[in-house]
Amino acid sequence: RYYTPAVTLLALGVILIPVVVLGGDFHTWFLRGLTLLVIACPCALVISTPVAIVSGITSAARNGVLIKGGNYLEALAEIRALAFDKTGTLTHGIPELTDIVSLNGLPEDQVLQLAATLEQHAQHPVAEAIRRRVGNTTLPSVTEFQTLIGRGISARIGDHTYFAGKADLFTQPAPEVMERLNRQGKTTVLVGTDKELIGVLAVADTVRQTARKTIQALRRTGIEHIVMLTGDNEDTARSIANDLGIDAWQANLLPEQKVEAVRELERKFGSVAMVGDGVNDAPALAAATVGIAMGAAGTDTALETADVALMADDLTKLPYLFRLSHASRRIIRQNVWTSILVKVALAAGVIPGMVSLVVAILAGDVGTSLTVTGNALRLARVQPEEN
Repeated sequence: RYYTPAVTLLALGVILIPVVVLGGDFHTWFLRGLTLLVIACPCALVISTPVAIVSGITSAARNGVLIKGGNYLEALAEIRALAFDKTGTLTHGIPELTDIVSLNGLPEDQVLQLAATLEQHAQHPVAEAIRRRVGNTTLPSVTEFQTLIGRGISARIGDHTYFAGKADLFTQPAPEVMERLNRQGKTTVLVGTDKELIGVLAVADTVRQTARKTIQALRRTGIEHIVMLTGDNEDTARSIANDLGIDAWQANLLPEQKVEAVRELERKFGSVAMVGDGVNDAPALAAATVGIAMGAAGTDTALETADVALMADDLTKLPYLFRLSHASRRIIRQNVWTSILVKVALAAGVIPGMVSLVVAILAGDVGTSLTVTGNALRLARVQPEEN
């Protein structure tokens, strides 16, 4: 509302002042005023950013990365800290049951049966590992099933309410065997009632082969601080963080504590991205500057909440995503400055009569628009690194 009237008045001034004040030829100055108006038309400047954003988002989609808006593509270039969930993100999220320990004399197969019965409606990867061990066995029905987010589950079997999850679900102290299994880097599930501990089950997950390479590549893109946020125990978190070369880690986190951890990172580093896949990660994904979900393994909640989705669960797409964002920002700046400088240079040559209307159309309008569009298409050349 300011630029267009100002340019129109300037063009009228170029026409009228030389003619009225200096007695110049109307035809000559009319063409020069019209030429200035054509040069000032901000076509190339207006499309310089959108065309780069569309090109970047399209390039990402072709490479299996879904970006939900141009603002997120631009925001990724400002990220200085990156937070990872562990299970299903840095690890495969397909843990295997490794240990079954009875605490009250109940046979191990019955401890497993009880745990599988409790976990039959849970969606956590640990619950899936327990159910896989019992196979197609028909399990008793449960009632009053509840997911205690970040802690475990509870359900009623017959006349009793049972719990399965972390030690803080129970009033009794954690058994020594549970601590020993945790020190081995395993994730443990304690099963029991509010009055009796029945058994401990341990599962182990494997780190994605590409995780270490991804961490190293992310540092080359300008990420200063990488942290792992997990609901698992400290020993498991420490083991994986040390193995992958992660700067810091926080364990035993509830969903709301992950949110606070993300906000603390934002206070320190300004912009933070969060990578996760589960229901427990959704609040942190929403709180981060940019939330990134693991697409194939991610829950619907995580995918809906996140701003970016890695559709193939390929961690190596993360460095590509940040490189694409930096390249998009660089091309946007190139386009904007190219548009401005070309128009300024051509406008300076209008009054002396050095720039004709034809040159203004070909160079200042159509030519510049084609130039910024062609420059934006270079984003298609940004490709993920070979595994």
